[in-house]
Amino acid sequence: MKRLFFSLLAACSFAVASAQPVTDASVIISRLQLDNVILLIPPVDFVQAHFDDAGDYFNPSGRVLEDIFGNETSPFLVFSNRNFNVAIKSATANFAYLGSGSGNNVMPCSVLQYSLVSNGTGGTNATPSTWNSLSTSTAPVITGGTYGAARPFGLKLRALPGWSYTGGTYFLDVVVTATQL
Repeated sequence: MKRLFFSLLAACSFAVASAQPVTDASVIISRLQLDNVILLIPPVDFVQAHFDDAGDYFNPSGRVLEDIFGNETSPFLVFSNRNFNVAIKSATANFAYLGSGSGNNVMPCSVLQYSLVSNGTGGTNATPSTWNSLSTSTAPVITGGTYGAARPFGLKLRALPGWSYTGGTYFLDVVVTATQL
C-alpha cells in the first residue's frame, strides 16, 4: 500500500512538474529626459508706416504699421509644454533717428502703441485697453496661455507721432516675450 501511495505521489508530482509553462521575462528600463521648452515664432521682424501727407498727421487714430506684404496684423505662434504668459516692451526709451533734420528728433517709445487683436492661446487678454502705449517696462499681453503646439495670437502696432518731430526715419525695437509659468 505504501508502495502504491508513493507511486501515485511520484506520478502526480511528475505531471505537475512537467505541466509548468516555459517562460522567462526581462525588464527594460526606459528613461526620457524632458526639459521645459518654449518657442515663440514671429512671422516677420519688420513693420513700418509712412507719414507722407497732412492727413496722416491729422488722423486721430494714427497709422497702423504694416509688414512688407501690407499685412497690419503680426501673427505669432507659441509652442510650449507648460502654460505661459506673453509680454511686450520697448528695447529703448526713444526711437533711433536716421536723417538730416534739424528739429526735434528725440521721439519717445510711447508714440508706438500695441493692440492684441486675436488670441487663440487659451489665455486671457491682459492688456488694459484696446490700444496701449509702449514703454521700457514689461507689460502683460496674455496671461495663462495653455500649453501645446502652435498657440496663435496677433498684434497690431500703430504710431501717433503728432506734429512734434522732424522728418526722417525712426527705428524702435519692440520685444515680445513668451514665458513659461
